[in-house]
Amino acid sequence: MPKKMKRRLAGACLPLLAGAMLAATGAHPQQADSRLAGDPALPQQADSRLAGDPAQASNFWCPEQGIAYGVLLRPAEHLVHVDAVTRQPAGEFQLPVWNALYQVRNFAVNVNHVLAYEGVPEWMCDHCETRAAKASKRDKTTWVVSTSGNHPCVTLSYDVTANDPGPYGSSLDAQHGFFNWAQILVYRPGQQGAPVSLRIFNMPAGWRRLGGGVFAGHAEDEAANAPVKAESYGRLVDSPAMMGKLYRSSFQQDGTTYHAVVDSPEIDMQALQSMLRKITAAAVDWMQDSPGGQYTFLFPAAYGSGGGGMEHADSCVIDVGREQLKRDVLNAADYVAHEFFHLWNVKRIRPQSLEPVDYTREQYSRALWFSEGVTSTVADMLEMRAGFSDEQHWLAHLASVITTVQSRSARRTQSLEEASVDTWLDPYPGYRRAERSISYYVKGELLGFLIDLEMRRVTHGRRCLRDLFQDLDQRYGKSGRYFDDSEGVRLSLQELTGNDFRDFFARYISGVEELPYDLLFSSVGLALRHRQVSQIYAGFIASNGQPPIILRVDDDSAAARLKLLPGDAILSVNGQALSVEWNQFLQKQNPRGHLRLKVKSARGEILFLDLRLSEQKIDEYQFIERPGATAEERGRRVAFMRGDSELRQGELGQGELGQGEKAEP
Repeated sequence: MPKKMKRRLAGACLPLLAGAMLAATGAHPQQADSRLAGDPALPQQADSRLAGDPAQASNFWCPEQGIAYGVLLRPAEHLVHVDAVTRQPAGEFQLPVWNALYQVRNFAVNVNHVLAYEGVPEWMCDHCETRAAKASKRDKTTWVVSTSGNHPCVTLSYDVTANDPGPYGSSLDAQHGFFNWAQILVYRPGQQGAPVSLRIFNMPAGWRRLGGGVFAGHAEDEAANAPVKAESYGRLVDSPAMMGKLYRSSFQQDGTTYHAVVDSPEIDMQALQSMLRKITAAAVDWMQDSPGGQYTFLFPAAYGSGGGGMEHADSCVIDVGREQLKRDVLNAADYVAHEFFHLWNVKRIRPQSLEPVDYTREQYSRALWFSEGVTSTVADMLEMRAGFSDEQHWLAHLASVITTVQSRSARRTQSLEEASVDTWLDPYPGYRRAERSISYYVKGELLGFLIDLEMRRVTHGRRCLRDLFQDLDQRYGKSGRYFDDSEGVRLSLQELTGNDFRDFFARYISGVEELPYDLLFSSVGLALRHRQVSQIYAGFIASNGQPPIILRVDDDSAAARLKLLPGDAILSVNGQALSVEWNQFLQKQNPRGHLRLKVKSARGEILFLDLRLSEQKIDEYQFIERPGATAEERGRRVAFMRGDSELRQGELGQGELGQGEKAEP
């Protein structure tokens, strides 16, 4: 924070920070009152004098409950200045240690210049006096504010460095801004359920502010610093926002208004909207349920990291990189299908272990295999229903999932439930070794298919995964209740099929037995063929975006010896920027050759490295049609790939399996 702000906090009445905020928005300081009118989170009268009498609290701008945030953007410095204004008594303020990823990332590491004072900042009440207060650290993420108690309002003021691009971070520079608010805004412990408001100041000329959740309903002609209100801290931080030169396309379908927001004029918005229409229609039809209201897809293509996607309550963030999205919007289809289905699975159909959210520590769940992995299962089915896949490509993808699972020797020692709990160890390279861990995303996706096939087997095709999710939506999603992790899923399966699934869960979800591929896939006329193949090996895995971002580096590899790290970006190879996906490029190289890499490290350093390639043998699995497969099995396969039961919903009638009826094993 500038030194002049420190002088103000000593008690002087100087129009400093707020004056700059108002000047940036074109408002005169004396017009502050009229700009705040209409915000129910704040009282409607103000006194320009210091209210030493707490009885005058209602005359001040600090909210009756919760926090009013003022956020000042400083793009050239990658800085966000925050004023968090609340009502006495003073106490603790905390910043989450995790959000978006199941990783403790300690967002307080980006916080600096923390100050506290009695009173309100000048963007609330111009020329009002303030009195210095004391803000002391209780632990790495908690500040305790001590005051005299002579003013009804307390403000915690601080700066945050926002330089972490991608769907899981927050970033700000001269071209754009992207914010996950849990990385920026403090809360008061025990008051996360209180209403909050947010104002954003100093947004550069020509920028727009668009986002999901509480940001979605703002009209185009509203001022950049119009108040954003949320019923709780959790609701606000589940509403990501993009800023910059943005482009938006909207459409209405199935009772919902959908928005697509991108940060590049090079993206074909018509093709993007067509893809979104098909996937959302497929999901709504599959669930027989609609989001309702508004739903926003955010595509930080120009300034993202190409690192994947992130779900939110009424929105999602899809980051596949500008070149990928520009080349073909279908490069984002699998991410869109996965993140959109999270609208149900994890946001509405939510495990009890994730509620209430504890921002101070790891929040362990044994059900991530279902909330994340089986979401990928459904995404594959939705792509088929939307017409973006065919049998050949669909089965090739499923075979690649099996290949990945079988390549991890840790499948014999770590169960899916244990992998769900251990996800907090993901940042540690040693944990990611093939002999140490499995991915609950990948094996969970595979278990989703096997649960579907087992449901079909024990009910003679009358029940499938679609029935399970519709049942869970009715039981939990629409009632606001939470399911009891894996046991909640098993109980729903028992009710639907008449089979208790205890043995299945004990073997394959809480246990580590080899999966029954032959038994279940033979029912849809498929056999699994195993062979060993050679592939070019670089020692790391990179994203498909441009530039490729290193996601994982294998221990004892040539890449590890060059000290390549996750987060490093490959700017060029042999003097040329890549025009195709990294793995596609890699597999065309000489296994005894070298690659000259230009790399931008996660710390911003430019490195020139010579990477020696090698060759490795891997196990590969492929599906073939089982000899003697019948027409009935082929028809069952089509229903399986589309996520349909083998009878139309309207044909489930008297004499057929209903809830609670016993099925044959």
